[in-house]
Amino acid sequence: MSEHLTTREALEELLEDLIRESPGLVVLFTDAGCQVADAVEPKLAALLRQEFPALRFTVVSRSDSRQLLTQMGVLAFPTVIVFFAGKETARFTRAFSLDEVAQAIERPYGLLFGP
Repeated sequence: MSEHLTTREALEELLEDLIRESPGLVVLFTDAGCQVADAVEPKLAALLRQEFPALRFTVVSRSDSRQLLTQMGVLAFPTVIVFFAGKETARFTRAFSLDEVAQAIERPYGLLFGP
């Protein structure tokens, strides 16, 4: 199940904590009314649940914190950022397939969590 980060005051700290404390994390950055992001979210959540259950998944909306998106270098929507051990390992923006996301996750996930 995905988590939506929405508390503006604590959003930056929450995301920093998630990145630092989660062995694996996938963040979907969206914008209100972005139909592509609306379509990607449930499919990405299902992929992660089925293929990569040890990963955490969270969603951050542009309306939650424009400053955070700027800090993270998110300029277009949807953007998916994959973190392993606190480090960004992959980034996908606008036109990408879930297969590309899965391929980027597969190797580090296997190394970190086993087969």
